Amino acid sequence: MPITPAPNHQAPHPLQYRKDIDGLRALAVLLVVIYHAFPNWAHGGFIGVDIFFVISGYLITSIILDGLTDGSFSLINFYAKRIIRIFPALILVLVLSIGLGWLILYPAELQLLGKHILSAIGFFSNFTYLSEAGYFDSRAVEKPLLHLWSLAIEEQFYVVWPILLWLAHKFKLPMLKLIGLLILCSFAWNIYLAHVNKSAAFYLPLGRFWELLIGGLLAYALFPHRMQGGKSQIDQRDQGVAQNTSSLSSSLKRFEKSVHEHLISKQIYSFLGLTLLVVGVIVIYPRSLFPGWLALIPVIGAALIILAGERALINRYLLSNRLMVGIGLISYPLYLWHWILLSYAQIWGPIFIEQRLFIVALSFVSAWLTFKVIEKPLRNRQSIRQKAGILLLLMSGILLAGFLLNGNGFPKRIVHSLAQFEASAQDGGDQGFVSKGCGLSDLSLQNYFYACLQDQREPAKFALVGDSKAMALFPGVVRTSSAGGRWLAIYGPGGDQAIQPYLSNSRTDVKPAKAPLTDQAVTQIAQNSNIKAVAIVFSSKGVMTTDIDSLYKGQHQAQAIAGLEAITAKFIASNQRVVLVVDNPSLALPQDCFHRKLGISWFDEFSKIDSRCSMTLENHQKMTGKYLEVLSTIAQKHPGQVQVFDTSPILCDVKNNICSYQKEGRKMYSYTDHISDYAAGSIGISLNQQLLGSSR
Repeated sequence: MPITPAPNHQAPHPLQYRKDIDGLRALAVLLVVIYHAFPNWAHGGFIGVDIFFVISGYLITSIILDGLTDGSFSLINFYAKRIIRIFPALILVLVLSIGLGWLILYPAELQLLGKHILSAIGFFSNFTYLSEAGYFDSRAVEKPLLHLWSLAIEEQFYVVWPILLWLAHKFKLPMLKLIGLLILCSFAWNIYLAHVNKSAAFYLPLGRFWELLIGGLLAYALFPHRMQGGKSQIDQRDQGVAQNTSSLSSSLKRFEKSVHEHLISKQIYSFLGLTLLVVGVIVIYPRSLFPGWLALIPVIGAALIILAGERALINRYLLSNRLMVGIGLISYPLYLWHWILLSYAQIWGPIFIEQRLFIVALSFVSAWLTFKVIEKPLRNRQSIRQKAGILLLLMSGILLAGFLLNGNGFPKRIVHSLAQFEASAQDGGDQGFVSKGCGLSDLSLQNYFYACLQDQREPAKFALVGDSKAMALFPGVVRTSSAGGRWLAIYGPGGDQAIQPYLSNSRTDVKPAKAPLTDQAVTQIAQNSNIKAVAIVFSSKGVMTTDIDSLYKGQHQAQAIAGLEAITAKFIASNQRVVLVVDNPSLALPQDCFHRKLGISWFDEFSKIDSRCSMTLENHQKMTGKYLEVLSTIAQKHPGQVQVFDTSPILCDVKNNICSYQKEGRKMYSYTDHISDYAAGSIGISLNQQLLGSSR
């Protein structure tokens, strides 16, 4: 039932179309497209989403205020119009995502796509992706519907904002104070979240609503007649002054008119706004603490450009030219199309500048056709509710498809039946031999570590401790172990449960300020009398303080030696031998080194991969020379008690002096710079033989 206040008998004030806002939309979507297609060209291009938020808040608030002013506002019609605006292009893109997913995705990935389709239709994608965020979250490009998180936040805003505005209008609440208070609360929540959980600050709506509310504040400030109590009027306090001091009112009006007509202020607003957007693209990085305080840069920049008005030179000549306006008109379908095409292309395999340019061009063509053929014909004011009903019916069909995909990955598809190189990375895992428990002397620590595991076949004789590199290795050493040489492990990858090397802080202390997990892991293994040897497995960057300069140039080599020595000494004191496992070579991302077979000759014959997928063994040893010196220094200090286990002869082709993403046709890496299950088994065979031989 429509929410319609008492009619206002003054003439309605229809919204005036502003070309420059479509131009600002174009700028926003171009930043996002460039960032996704060519991230090195505009590393801060993702602020285009924040520009969209301000624009959306401004336009939607203007529409609502306009309806409340002339008494025509209806919640049903409002949401029906939103459906007509959002659903057509979204339905098309979701259908395409299902088709491409059927062709390209493996069963588990297709099931995940089904889950993401359900999230997209329900407009809670932001919550879904937040729940999936974490250390082992798949690459962003492997989620074809990831970009719909921002659409979800907008729609969540549209659920509550019209109702709040109507209530404020009905009960004569001070609109300006209400909007200001909401902005302050939302922004404060954003600042808090940015410091305690960056992913939550990015995805949660309450920490993002302030950006849309800034647009809403602009709409209220620029609306021809400010709203209060169901009639168009200026602020009541100013009106009272005007009734009693007409001469002062006349002076104020003349002053206001002169300010609005004076273009200098508009030029300043516009110039400052554009400058802030340029600065935002330059100074904001994906690794920045964002949104947080940094989000003010694009938000204020976009707000100033809108505030300047279409008569400002930048707005008039840059943002209002035909090209920018044209791109702005297709900005929504372009935003939908570009990511899904880029995502599926990169799931297939590495793509390069030629393919990226083609995909961007294809996105523009698809967006233009979507706008001309589908969106524009539906935007007339006829049969609004009927059209919305049909679109809801179509979306319900996609909803059903999402449920089907989420429950069944359809493994009999061609992509799963073909011999895929990716499958060569697997070699049996731990074969089900691993269970919880790691010989703890303090059982209260059972759930303290990220992983506390052991081979259940017999008490462990060897222990593995370390970070995510230890986690990658553990299944391989378990699978290749034999009686009398079983394993337990305590490891913790990056994050709150990280087990990290000790690092000297340049004072006498050789431990980081917070290393309780490392302390406990080392202590528990050292106190286990069954353990005769301990394999320490840390990433080379972790040992050398995670800084690339420290790794390659050895700037903190002395601190790294002191830190690793402190850990090693505890095991030696417990009469346990120590093996320092050399980290693997760091190459290109594994996904950038091969293409999936699709059963389509043109795609299957494409063989170009990233040049960083291999390097010479000599170059690898040169790059990690300072790190290798740290390990050998520790071994030399404790002859017979500490040994260095070099993985290079196993992972690389020593005869041909090459370290590659594959060896003898098998995939050597699983994700980022972590070895595959097959590679872990290859290392496990040699490591187990060495340890058993030494123990005997």
